[in-house]
Amino acid sequence: MQQHPAVLLGPRARLWRSLIAAAVIGTLFYTSAYGADEDFPLGPMTQFAFSVKNDGGEIHSYWVEADTAAGRHVKLSMDAGGSGMKRGEIEGQMSRFIRDPSLLQGIAAGQHRLHPAEPRLTRIYIVKQVKTLRHGKPVSVTQSNRVVWDVR
Repeated sequence: MQQHPAVLLGPRARLWRSLIAAAVIGTLFYTSAYGADEDFPLGPMTQFAFSVKNDGGEIHSYWVEADTAAGRHVKLSMDAGGSGMKRGEIEGQMSRFIRDPSLLQGIAAGQHRLHPAEPRLTRIYIVKQVKTLRHGKPVSVTQSNRVVWDVR
């Protein structure tokens, strides 16, 4: 097997690569400090694992429930094949849903498109649950409707 000699980069090539690396690192620092989930992959994505204090720490979780035209109250699947949106998408868009609950209409449309034989959704709820920890164990659980939308 023939070995090729290593080729050293010239000053221009090293400068170019250094500038690109500095730009990527600078973008990561900036978006980590001032960015949002929409900046991913060069910014924060809050759905990654996080640390919770053993005493007084809180675990926040969200899910989607709905009332149907058949009179049932159901918990929607939070994946692309269930409601059309994944859990991370819902959690990442929470501030937008709070400001404009009509955006939940898209979940109703996605649910109907993916499951046309199922009863239509009449009302959608984004439910928030907060578990408070003491010594690493849940000592209280509260649950509330964070956003409610009457489907059109």
